[in-house]
Amino acid sequence: MNKMYYKNIFMYSNHQSTATSNIEEYFVLHTNKLVVFVLDYRKLDTSLVRLYKNGSLVEEKKVKLSQNRFGYYLLWYVNYLIFLMTYFTSKEKVIVISWSPISFFGMFLQKKLRNIDFLFWDGDYFPPVNISLRLFEGLKRYYNQKVKYAFYSGDLINEKMNGKVLNTPYRKTALWGVMPRNIKRKLDKKNLTILFVGFIKDSQDLEFLFDFLKGQKNYKLKIIGMCDGDLDKKYNRIIKENGIENQVYFPNRFFSDKELEDVSKTCQVGIALYDITPTNGTYYTDPGKVKTYASFGLPIIMSDMSAIAPYIKRFNCGILIKKNDTELGDALLDMRKNYTKYLKGLEKFNDYFYYETHYRKALRILEKND
Repeated sequence: MNKMYYKNIFMYSNHQSTATSNIEEYFVLHTNKLVVFVLDYRKLDTSLVRLYKNGSLVEEKKVKLSQNRFGYYLLWYVNYLIFLMTYFTSKEKVIVISWSPISFFGMFLQKKLRNIDFLFWDGDYFPPVNISLRLFEGLKRYYNQKVKYAFYSGDLINEKMNGKVLNTPYRKTALWGVMPRNIKRKLDKKNLTILFVGFIKDSQDLEFLFDFLKGQKNYKLKIIGMCDGDLDKKYNRIIKENGIENQVYFPNRFFSDKELEDVSKTCQVGIALYDITPTNGTYYTDPGKVKTYASFGLPIIMSDMSAIAPYIKRFNCGILIKKNDTELGDALLDMRKNYTKYLKGLEKFNDYFYYETHYRKALRILEKND
């Protein structure tokens, strides 16, 4: 039986993030009572709440929210309070772990209702390029100072929130862990299939990959993620115009974790290309898709940016590139020639970020929170 390090945890999760799902798995294994509020940003009116006790799922039920943005946040917050009141008594000490400042509204009232300590796990930084983002980041900084615990998925976020990088039991950088799937990989000498996973936006350089594939018939690309209808039409038009229909798999639908794992077994490399600029939020954080690739045992090609890039280089589990055809082509050729070397590097990377030991170390302060 797994050792229970924590007594009562309320946490948020979502279907899109391997990072938060392996944190959920970690707490399931090591918490006496765990309540998980699962939010799905693809379907605003759909969510779940799960109750675990001593590692076993006791209850799971759907929660009705709203497609209206204001109604969504209002019902999110109201349901959150209901769950706190329903699943925990006033005598139980509860640690609330959230990635959104919405959860911290009315902290004084919440503490009157239940015996709560808050952990703000800040996984994103949004460069304040407009007034709404300036207000949002200001709200985050406000609650960053009010909560008992604050962790950051990157030193740059840590610095933005505190004016300098803090490393104390209560304020520190804590990158995402990895839950390896132990998938055995071998390289197809003739063809190489690249995997892209994530929410699909214009800023993620898929058009660059489409242009690259046009002259590289021995490479294929599988895109697992969703986008809106206009972007779907645009990308399918480009794919057809480039004559790469047989090289690109782009179903534009939600994939379950099992389906995603099955698709990954047909690929050899994971890719994550970004605009290398401080106006890009990924510049500051630990992108979840990189840990997703690592969990599936896929060596990584990514832009030389973000909190995880130094570890890709340190463990030699991938290649850092600039966004141009030459560097991408050279990186793919190097992968094909030295694939075993990158697989060995990935084993070291995954061992370093193994979710059990990684989160136990990062979260040790919570074990003393009775």
